[in-house]
Amino acid sequence: MAEQPRILVVDDERHIRELLEIGLGGEGYDVRAVPDGQACLQAVRDWSPELVVLDVMLPKVDGVALLPKLRQLTEAPIIMLSAKGEMADKIAGLGGGADDYIAKPFEMQELLARIETALRRPRLAYPTALRYADLVVDLETRDVQRSGRKIELSAREFDLLVTLLRHPHRVFSRDQLLDLETYISYLRAKVDADFNPKLIQTHRGAGYSLREA
Repeated sequence: MAEQPRILVVDDERHIRELLEIGLGGEGYDVRAVPDGQACLQAVRDWSPELVVLDVMLPKVDGVALLPKLRQLTEAPIIMLSAKGEMADKIAGLGGGADDYIAKPFEMQELLARIETALRRPRLAYPTALRYADLVVDLETRDVQRSGRKIELSAREFDLLVTLLRHPHRVFSRDQLLDLETYISYLRAKVDADFNPKLIQTHRGAGYSLREA
């Protein structure tokens, strides 16, 4: 028997989560539902969904702001949901890495059709290793090396390093790094302490970036 496609639903409205769990589950999908961005990121790390249905209006960090962090963890299709239905939200969502957009209220059959289309769409090939200066990260084996020396990282430290490596020189604010920001000092102690040049930079009042000092 073929494995059911895994779909993660992210919505702070309980009745929407329950509706989609029942509706998508009845169509043969394996569904999990969470209420906020932090739970979403954890579910993506732990469960590796094949598609994410993401509401725009989430507490603390909205869906559009969450997109860049999600894209550091998964290349699964992301379908945005929004009660606003405004063009500006659609442009922001699609420009931030979403694959499709549907306005609330929506018909279940329309959402199902969008999901089926997104799951059929071929994904682009992505590199299996990231490199910057003498730092190399293998995304498949999660092996990290600097100047040929292996570095052991926790799962959160690895996620933080990959986030920085995917966008070298970009300054990430604390809000953009969300729950990973607290691991900056731990990561520095492992990646930078015994090496030169230093790669993880602090930008006072702005955030952090990966660049040679």
